Amino acid sequence: MSNSRSDMFKVYKKVEKAGDLQKNPYEIVKLVLNELSRSMEILSDDINRKKNALLIKEKQDIYSLQQSISKTVTRSLTTIYSLQTSLDFEKGGEIANSLFHLYEYCRIQIIQGFTRCFNEGIIKARHALDQIIIAWSNISLEGDSK
Repeated sequence: MSNSRSDMFKVYKKVEKAGDLQKNPYEIVKLVLNELSRSMEILSDDINRKKNALLIKEKQDIYSLQQSISKTVTRSLTTIYSLQTSLDFEKGGEIANSLFHLYEYCRIQIIQGFTRCFNEGIIKARHALDQIIIAWSNISLEGDSK
């Protein structure tokens, strides 16, 4: 549990350090979404490298990759939890519900990828998440022009 708190604190510090606390809520969510996408990309790449290391039986590489994978999984799941708990189902209605399901899909793909050393689901979930990031960026830009 302390790792999750530590990871959330690190994300918060990144936001604070970048001065994003002065930005609107859309910008903060966009930053968190981008962090999740980046973590999922790292996780997918590390899983792929681990599969290759298993094939050539490089024990040291496997050990270090597993440490990186574990850290990235924790960071990703913490970020997803933060996104899910920030949803306002009363005001957000169907959109909030859809976002919750997308985040849940990402969470499941991350866990399955971690436990099965399988990155294809993570790649698909990340592509779906990236579509939301594009849409979220458009919302943010529309809010800036008003």
